[in-house]
Amino acid sequence: MRGNVLAGVLLLLVMPFCAVGAGDDPAEQAVRVLDPDSDLVGELLTVHARYEDTLIDIARAHGLGYHAIRNANPGVDPWVPGEGTPVVLPRGHVLPRTARSGIVINLPEMRLYDFTPGDGQLMTYAVSIGRMDWSTPVGTLSVIEKTERPAWHPPASVRESYAARGQSLPARVPPGPDNPLGDFAMRLSRPSYLIHGTNWPEGIGMRATHGCIRLGPADIEHLFSRIPVGTHVHIVNEPVKAGWSGDTLYLEAHPVLEELQEPNNLTPAVRAVVAATAARMARVDWDAVHQVAMARTGIPEPVGVFDQEPGIPETAGAGHPAPEETEPPGEGEVLQWYVQMGSFGVTDNAQRLASRLKQAGFTVRLDEDRQERQTLTRVLVGPASNAGEARALAEVIRQATGESGHVVNLNAPGEAAFR
Repeated sequence: MRGNVLAGVLLLLVMPFCAVGAGDDPAEQAVRVLDPDSDLVGELLTVHARYEDTLIDIARAHGLGYHAIRNANPGVDPWVPGEGTPVVLPRGHVLPRTARSGIVINLPEMRLYDFTPGDGQLMTYAVSIGRMDWSTPVGTLSVIEKTERPAWHPPASVRESYAARGQSLPARVPPGPDNPLGDFAMRLSRPSYLIHGTNWPEGIGMRATHGCIRLGPADIEHLFSRIPVGTHVHIVNEPVKAGWSGDTLYLEAHPVLEELQEPNNLTPAVRAVVAATAARMARVDWDAVHQVAMARTGIPEPVGVFDQEPGIPETAGAGHPAPEETEPPGEGEVLQWYVQMGSFGVTDNAQRLASRLKQAGFTVRLDEDRQERQTLTRVLVGPASNAGEARALAEVIRQATGESGHVVNLNAPGEAAFR
């Protein structure tokens, strides 16, 4: 299956590279055509670098951010790719699994999707987001104000951070080349957060802001001209996205954001696959899921096919609800689904298994299981949000490590286990 990467859906094109300024409007790179029967948009391209190019030059010419092009080309020197070096352009995307309306910003992807154009099109732009200590909030906001040539009024916390580094920052920075907001700004319903331009376009696609969403100069002008006040802005955290194109299931993985702590393991990938197959059964290649989730290149790759045959194993597709005999959680209680990989009387043995699982990319928990005559150490992988995710996770573990486990719910009465 992996030999047919993006076959028939995302076109793989090889083309010469033209730098920004060669006559093309960078905003034109934002246009994508929507297919109502597909969760994928865009195409995968390959260009050949010239001797003077950096990856940032190539990214800016093709509507990409720095980390996106780095992740898609892990073996390429970002500063000196070299004459003739092929550079993959990750311009194909699985759409985030959220409302396809207004503006959608997927933080781990550092990409903005604008669904307002209609007529079967969307616009999509690379963005910069907040640094870890100035993170961008998740949730649904709205545009409440639009300003051309905005002045910047840095909050006290930002001025204090400058002062701590021995730098002076005025209470008001006027429009001009020293203003980090650029020439256009749209204020959100959390007023300290903006979607704005920049005076440092080379930093697009990095964690470089104080929590705002930053676009390149041409892109923010393009977006600003079309977005009315009142437009909803959905800010989401989807490090792994899964979706269908035809009868093929695709997976796209990005590095997680540390402060939004999805463990940097396979749980987000399993959750994405289970969500995408909730209403449409798939025969999933879990080995491919493991490889895509661990590589985190940001390139959609096929990991499954539609399967209309009855009797598909539980681990191969839809997210199954919790068994009926399991009581629903009480108020404030969260069901904790895990895959139990073993139970050991010798703690060292549990730790050795846990170490192997961690090296394979899983988040592992060691838990004391008190029996009548002894205390055992259980090795648990997870958590998962439901039994279906946990079963799928068990299959990924089996294919990735050869180790088998069973699903347990730590909050269920009697800690019931379901094989």
